[in-house]
Amino acid sequence: MHSTRRTIATILIADDDRYSQRAMETLLLAEGFGVVTAQDGQEALERIAESCPDLCVVDFDMPRLNGLETCRRIKGHHDTRLLPVILVTGLLPEDEKVRAIEAGCDDFLPKPFDQDALLKRIRSLIRIKTLTDELEDAEDILMTLVRTIEAKDRYTLGHADRVSRYGVLLGRALGCNAFELEMLRKGGMLHDIGKLGIPDAILQKSGPLDDSEWEVMRKHPVIGCDICRRLKSLDGILPIIRHHHECLDGTGYPDGRKADEIPKLVRIVNVVDIYDALTSRRSYKEAYSIQKTFRTLWDEVERGWWDGDIVKVWEDLVKRESGLV
Repeated sequence: MHSTRRTIATILIADDDRYSQRAMETLLLAEGFGVVTAQDGQEALERIAESCPDLCVVDFDMPRLNGLETCRRIKGHHDTRLLPVILVTGLLPEDEKVRAIEAGCDDFLPKPFDQDALLKRIRSLIRIKTLTDELEDAEDILMTLVRTIEAKDRYTLGHADRVSRYGVLLGRALGCNAFELEMLRKGGMLHDIGKLGIPDAILQKSGPLDDSEWEVMRKHPVIGCDICRRLKSLDGILPIIRHHHECLDGTGYPDGRKADEIPKLVRIVNVVDIYDALTSRRSYKEAYSIQKTFRTLWDEVERGWWDGDIVKVWEDLVKRESGLV
């Protein structure tokens, strides 16, 4: 979850037992934490949206929405997926512990809770969240830089956002897991970050690039990879950034990779990147219709550039959403 920097961490306590809630609130206030309270899981989600806490302590058994489902919803939402959650409960059967871990729970605390144990867990998770927030801030700066590049050229404005969104839609249709979808989201946004190192005269040229200009332009995947390699949190998207201009027949750049050397997530971004370029107006062409775009994509599949199975899924999805089938 992303929030404005605060010197005092805020803890959300979700517990329908008022005595237990009050005891924990008193302890945390005495230790200098800010506290927000909720009586059940549904109210907890509302308080999270309002107050952007740094950590949640959630009771397992609550009315309306129990702790397990509350945790699952917190971890399942993009804006709160990194928000630490401690589940407070009696002894959990092994199968319930597995379900809690699958829901994304960061730690367990038995009832009645030990004060020192609670404080140690909270401080440890807050330290981790602080580091995570710093990584998120760095990623946000890169996202802003991407939009700055696009803002220089009205024809590419919004391209990264669309490639990111399309990549997630296509990835979901292809059965990608949550981690892969997150890589597609970030990779789609940052695939062209290397254009930061390309002169504006080339990026904004209204006509076709000459050979020397193309040589410079083709460096942007490598430049982008070098920029993002410094953030360990972006390791998973480096193949997308470096290889989003590779073709299955080995004619792409920068490394001339072929077929199985090109990962699935890269192939997905290949397709939606080209799709958006074709359906958008550029300085050198008008926007293609959806029908013309897919005719072009299938011609390029025949040439050996793109993965036909992925193009087929994307075509079916786009035409269904557009009412063309």
